Amino acid sequence: MTMVIAIDSKAPPRPSKRRTQEERTASTRQALFEAAVRTIDRLGYAGANNATIADDAGISRGAITHHFSTRAAFMAEVVHWVFDQETRLFRDLMKQRHVGARVSDWPALLWDVFSRPSGVAVFEILVASRSDPELAALVLPMQEKIEKTGASNFMHMVGEGDSNMAAIRLVVWAIRGMTVGRSFINDPEGMDQAVGVLSRLLERAVPSGRFADLQSI
Repeated sequence: MTMVIAIDSKAPPRPSKRRTQEERTASTRQALFEAAVRTIDRLGYAGANNATIADDAGISRGAITHHFSTRAAFMAEVVHWVFDQETRLFRDLMKQRHVGARVSDWPALLWDVFSRPSGVAVFEILVASRSDPELAALVLPMQEKIEKTGASNFMHMVGEGDSNMAAIRLVVWAIRGMTVGRSFINDPEGMDQAVGVLSRLLERAVPSGRFADLQSI
């Protein structure tokens, strides 16, 4: 007599992989950065205290002081995190829209990125550093490094050589200033039109489209 042993075709579920401490830390930091951006955009820098940010992130209120030595250190890391996010976003937008090689392309690209909550949050942090020496000591050197790195990345993306800081600052800070103006001017369509005017001015000023030629006008 042959004995038949029935085998259950359904394999037992595999136990879920437990995250490492490093992965949990990275996840918590990411959640806090995202919550900081949302909260600063909504309430301003002064209104975005640690408790409010932690509540928005759905994390214990002691998480920020656990992961960052001070509030200033946390805000400096928010600035750095936003820069990394914006760098990837710029590359994605250039690829999707097939733009970026001409000077006149950049007002619209910068407006799309800087007018988002992350751009507003960074501007709020930079302004707050003017009256907060501890924040300034961390944020301003980081901002200087970010500017240089961003300029180098930018010139590489548009296929030009040395960083043209004067031209880049002209376009970047014109748009950053407009993101602040948006908070006081209830005319979204008019702000978009203003970005278009800047693009057309740059196209007329620099027919070649090259940033290197912008500084020579």
